[in-house]
Amino acid sequence: MLRPKPVILIACFLVLVASLAFPSAPVLLLSTSLLALLYHRGDTTLLKSAWMMLRRMRWFLFSILVIYCWFTPGTPLVHGMLLSGWLPSAEGVSSGLQRVLALVLVIASVNLLLRSLSQTQLLAAIYLLARPLQLMGIKAEVVALRMTLVLETMAEAQDLIATHLPEKGRIPRKARGIGRLAADIFHHVVERASEEKPREVILPPVERPPLAQWLLPVMLWATFYVSGLLWAHA
Repeated sequence: MLRPKPVILIACFLVLVASLAFPSAPVLLLSTSLLALLYHRGDTTLLKSAWMMLRRMRWFLFSILVIYCWFTPGTPLVHGMLLSGWLPSAEGVSSGLQRVLALVLVIASVNLLLRSLSQTQLLAAIYLLARPLQLMGIKAEVVALRMTLVLETMAEAQDLIATHLPEKGRIPRKARGIGRLAADIFHHVVERASEEKPREVILPPVERPPLAQWLLPVMLWATFYVSGLLWAHA
């Protein structure tokens, strides 16, 4: 079976993320099934890396759920109780769970994309997708380079924070400890930036995918779109 080119994988990723921006039941179901199938075909390292990413985002996801549950107007989750006015609304719980599940799926898809492509493949694919921006005066080379460097720096930042954490790798809870940790990391970043030598980045050759492979993101978008229409008219 012909493996999709990196630019096709990124296009499918963008379609998936755009569809999850307005999550509905069929979109969530289809996205979950698709990612479950892809993770099942991969090795166990995919699940481990995805779990680590979700653990780092757990408080952010929890805060999103709390905001939706308690700040979305609607009927109380439980009627007839003395403190029913302080309980989350049923509409808020439903919307919050949908939003959190959508974010979990986005994180899982990001992990899958980064684990499936090398930095060279990612740079070439982003460059190819950014080439139409040259019509507006935006250099595709700059866009591809900056996005690739951001992804590279994110991995380095995680390792940097891990090396500066106190014992047992726990983030300090007191404000003084957090401030000391941030100051140490900032000082290390400034020193490293002053010692960093200029690097020459060579753009890899861009390999255009076969025209038939572009049907894959189009079919994915059509599936999400049609399922949303059917669900809306059900």
